[in-house]
Amino acid sequence: MLRAQAIDYSEYHITFDDGHLSNYDLALPLLEKYGIKSIFFITTDWIGAKDRMSGPQLRELLRRGHEIESHSCSHPFLPDCTDEQLNNELECSRKSLEDTLGSAVTAVSLPSGRWDNRVLRACLTSGYSQVYTSDPWLSAARRQGVMVTGRLTLRNSMDAAQLQHLLTAKGLAKARLQAPFRMKQALKLCIGDRLYHRVWHAFANRKEAAVSPSYE
Repeated sequence: MLRAQAIDYSEYHITFDDGHLSNYDLALPLLEKYGIKSIFFITTDWIGAKDRMSGPQLRELLRRGHEIESHSCSHPFLPDCTDEQLNNELECSRKSLEDTLGSAVTAVSLPSGRWDNRVLRACLTSGYSQVYTSDPWLSAARRQGVMVTGRLTLRNSMDAAQLQHLLTAKGLAKARLQAPFRMKQALKLCIGDRLYHRVWHAFANRKEAAVSPSYE
């Protein structure tokens, strides 16, 4: 009989982007049940908006030992921003969160995972020491003066066996897992971030409609 490889999940960070209310209503009780501490990256312009967490809820997360960090002000593609827009997105979101929480904010998750060296330098200038991207195969390393860490996106269709495979794959198995991501990165370079995002969004919606029941 094959036995599942034991994984020490304590070495991994669980993170949430955007500040959706479900993070508080649904995820927090599970995190508390299993004693897991997470990082919540907040888009500050959305605080208190419909279906988003409020300032008091963010402070409650912090009180319970979770981290609250930045996810920009308005969630733009940061490489597309002018220097002034980029600095505003990064600095204003950090200061807004620090005013709301009364504690330092030193990490940022880059919206839609988009970044380049200019963005990283702006993160450093804006007071961040840790940057999180959406590249699941990017090893943590210092770049342009900040520590950059990749992340694996978990979807609701992923089960425990698939997650274990992603975390433990090596050699050819790992290369096969990396191939789709590398292809997407190459496509982004060919057609640009904005067009890629529109194509991805259209495909994702069509795929979801194909597998979801209709309530019309």
